[in-house]
Amino acid sequence: MSTCRDDEASVVAEGSAARRTKETTVEELLEQIRRMAAREPHARCSEASGPLAPVVVALNHLSTQLTVERTRSEDAFGTQALIAQSPNSMFCCDVEARIRFINFTIPGLTVEQVLGQNLYDWIAPESRETARSVIQRVLATGETGGYEARPNVSGGPEWFAARVGPIQVGQRIVGFTVILTDITELKRAQLRLEQSNRELESFAYVASHDLQEPLRKIQTFGERLSKTATSLSPEAQDYLTRMQGAATRMRRLIDDLLAFSRVSARGQPFKRVDLSTIAREVIEDLEATIEQTGAEVSLEPLPVFDADPTQMRQLLQNLVGNALKFRREGVTPRVSIGAQVEAQGGRCELVVRDNGIGFEEKYRERIFNVFQRLHGRGQYEGTGIGLAICRKIAERHGGNIEARSTPGEGTAFHITLPMRQPLHG
Repeated sequence: MSTCRDDEASVVAEGSAARRTKETTVEELLEQIRRMAAREPHARCSEASGPLAPVVVALNHLSTQLTVERTRSEDAFGTQALIAQSPNSMFCCDVEARIRFINFTIPGLTVEQVLGQNLYDWIAPESRETARSVIQRVLATGETGGYEARPNVSGGPEWFAARVGPIQVGQRIVGFTVILTDITELKRAQLRLEQSNRELESFAYVASHDLQEPLRKIQTFGERLSKTATSLSPEAQDYLTRMQGAATRMRRLIDDLLAFSRVSARGQPFKRVDLSTIAREVIEDLEATIEQTGAEVSLEPLPVFDADPTQMRQLLQNLVGNALKFRREGVTPRVSIGAQVEAQGGRCELVVRDNGIGFEEKYRERIFNVFQRLHGRGQYEGTGIGLAICRKIAERHGGNIEARSTPGEGTAFHITLPMRQPLHG
């Protein structure tokens, strides 16, 4: 009784016999030579019988050798050469963070001493959790990520910027890559700049704080003098009124300077924030001004993301307050607050739009500088610090703010912010 296996053996035997009875032709040899000359990978001719059969075997062997040599030659000009000569350190790790490949090591260590070691052992303790958070996110989502870290070894760069990407086999993530770039000089410059900014902010805070007490006395004695000095001449009364007005403006200026210095110096930790809730509270706080101006304020659904809630409130209050302040006479003020989320980029764009007086676009950068005003103090109140505070808040959150405007038609402020902050992994 025959089986399937017996049938298959019979077919193979018949095929072998057929090949033995078939003779290799000159045309087949010429075709093989043509394919080899064209550098066709793994070009082979079927081996048969006849007087030309040994030539076929020799050509097939030669084709295999040429393919191997050609591959080696191409490798010399391929990715291996790029990796070996790269100024960046490159790691390949499995999901347990064990190092499976590295393109070079620091002096004193061989590749064999590094392979199999845990990647986190090479990262300084203060940077380890940040790196771990980013790597775990890459392994979970398959999206690339990055972090900055100090190495846990001496004798090399002090700071690295790391780019992390997934290694996939089919649909399964089996590990990750890490490419390190030396950013030591950039980091030193950044730290010096941050130190300088802290000193300036500290100076602004202390100076503003210390000015409050003498200013309070000026205002107090001015008010007393205004109530008691009934016999002042009109000229003296005018001087007193001007002095009180100047003291009031200085009070506002000091308050705004303190708010500006506190953005970085006294910012609260980031946490999950529902921006819609904050926006509704801001509108309630400005209810009196909204009713007084007859303004219409519309609020679209806003995202939930990582932020400092106090500063988000300050940001929206400044922008909506600006929209109500710089309104057009005889036109119902309309202010809209909306947002779009870029899911792929992990960012959102908050837009505060109005139909106010607008301004020329050549001033779009100037308006965010401290003490910069496009209108005289007699036209619109303010110290020229509000929008500078908005920019500082956006930058502290890793975002930016820009304005687009048309004179006589209105202004739109676009604030781009990340949905998640690094500390939230």
